Amino acid sequence: MIDMRREYKPGELPDFKPLSAYGLIGDSRAAALVGEDGSIDWACLPDFDSPAVFAAILDPQKGGRFAIRPRESFRASQSYEHGTNVLVTQFVTASGVFRVRDFMPVMAERRLPASEIHRCVEGVSGTVPVEVVFAPRFDYGEVLPAIERGTYGVLARHPDDAGQILTLSSPVQVEIDDKNTLAHKKFEIESGEHMWFVADWDSHLTQPVASYRSERRIGLARAYWRDWVSHLSYQGNYREAVERSLLTLKMLTYGATGAVVAAPTSSLPEWLGGKRNWDYRYTWVRDSAFIMQALFAAGYISEGTSYFDWLLERCLLEGEGLQVMYSVRGDADLPERELDMRGYEDSRPVRVGNAAAGQHQLDIYGSLISAALHYQEAGGVLTMVEAERLSAIITHVAKIWREPDDGIWEARDGRRHYTYSKIWAWVALDRGAKLIRELGMDLPWENWATEAEEIRNEVLERAYNKKLGAYVQSYDSDVLDSAVLVMPLTGIISATDQRFRSTREVICEKLAAGPYPLLYRYDPELASDGVGGPEGAFLLPSFWMVEGLVLAGLHKEARAAFEALLRHGSALGLFSEEIHPENGRLLGNFPQGFSHLGLINAALKIERGPAVHIG
Repeated sequence: MIDMRREYKPGELPDFKPLSAYGLIGDSRAAALVGEDGSIDWACLPDFDSPAVFAAILDPQKGGRFAIRPRESFRASQSYEHGTNVLVTQFVTASGVFRVRDFMPVMAERRLPASEIHRCVEGVSGTVPVEVVFAPRFDYGEVLPAIERGTYGVLARHPDDAGQILTLSSPVQVEIDDKNTLAHKKFEIESGEHMWFVADWDSHLTQPVASYRSERRIGLARAYWRDWVSHLSYQGNYREAVERSLLTLKMLTYGATGAVVAAPTSSLPEWLGGKRNWDYRYTWVRDSAFIMQALFAAGYISEGTSYFDWLLERCLLEGEGLQVMYSVRGDADLPERELDMRGYEDSRPVRVGNAAAGQHQLDIYGSLISAALHYQEAGGVLTMVEAERLSAIITHVAKIWREPDDGIWEARDGRRHYTYSKIWAWVALDRGAKLIRELGMDLPWENWATEAEEIRNEVLERAYNKKLGAYVQSYDSDVLDSAVLVMPLTGIISATDQRFRSTREVICEKLAAGPYPLLYRYDPELASDGVGGPEGAFLLPSFWMVEGLVLAGLHKEARAAFEALLRHGSALGLFSEEIHPENGRLLGNFPQGFSHLGLINAALKIERGPAVHIG
């Protein structure tokens, strides 16, 4: 795990902190990144994809923050209360020690767009000088609020939109600056003393802090998270890491629809100073399907069912064709635009929205049909209408699988016959035939099975590069791609097949990105993707490789590789999308659902063997 014990000095606080210096809190509708310096630097309220209210992580000058921190030099560390998403930040200063305990109340099945952030300041020893800074900014820092005093705190209003308002209920009387855009207060916290601060979205009145009953709500939050994670059926050596990954995925779930966002952040760069900066606050069909299957494997049938119901609803609405991603509410229109912000570590452009929503990615159908089969085998019940809609999708894949697509990595320079996409077209027809056969429906599943075998034969022949001794990114190309490490996990080829063994060895050599088993997605100098620029090691393929090692019977090697990957998480057990190959810094949007589901699947595969697979 990455060491987080850094020293901070008032007046010399860094503009940007490493991603490993952040913890995540959430309520299954929205989420916030809390820095180990006590500053909430990212929060989009009331939903994951709402405009940011705190965005200092992307622009420390204009983005806005909500900070509670010492007024003297300090060291800080963070931890989660066991089995929960209640985050504790401890500050050690020359005067004493205090903690800030952060959480968002979880309100199951809530429909109203309300979010609360509760922050408890707790004196541990001595008497420590503290300051609170409440500086929300609307529309990603573009709009300064009008802050006014309330009876029990302050209200920050959007000057042009009465529907956007954030209140701070405070136990101390905060002061408002001359421009009415920031509230602050200096005070002291003594040993044994504690006080709550509550930020409340869409509340038009400040209330006594006691009226929020924060102690009761934190108790309910603890009970909710601990009860939920107690259903984990896995009891192996990596339970703590699996628990944290599951709790993180649950925070990335939009409770109102069951959709799962890829990450709660936007535009955190895949390379510092680079332009691979994307908005991940949406739900990808592929990601949701993979996460659902990971939940099934971990024993979460009801949660997996809710995700699958959401996916089926998209099928019923969209017909044969599915979009790559949707908003958490199911909106299809996700226009991409650039913001006038500094960017994390000066990485621009800063984007919101995602143009990849309009791409053609063939693999999403295979992940959906595979999820449907897992759902059926786990005890789920498909109605005939749902099964007919799925069969229409299978028929659609049979018609289009010969066409090129944009691929899993969402290249922006034209379509190709991507190997990964064809693999999942095979999965769609192979699993589709099995699903319809098991349902006993009068549909041409035999034809789908025959078509699937045609795809399989084509992939195994055309995607193999004899000169390289490896399966490559697309037909007849010389570009290696770590996405093909998924092949034995789907069953299209055996992990012990000589061609695949050679593929794994070549990828580990040619796409090595720092210490083993870190891998690049592909060689950017050989693979044009329409974006350009360097990137870090992508974590998910490394977790796929671990699973493949298990399938090949290389259990000792798989365990060693998995434990090496665990060391690339933060001290809280959170993983980003990518890792810097030289210094180990976390890169990309954070925390990343793909990385955490990869961790879960790999851990289960190591402990349970080949029965657990994503295809």
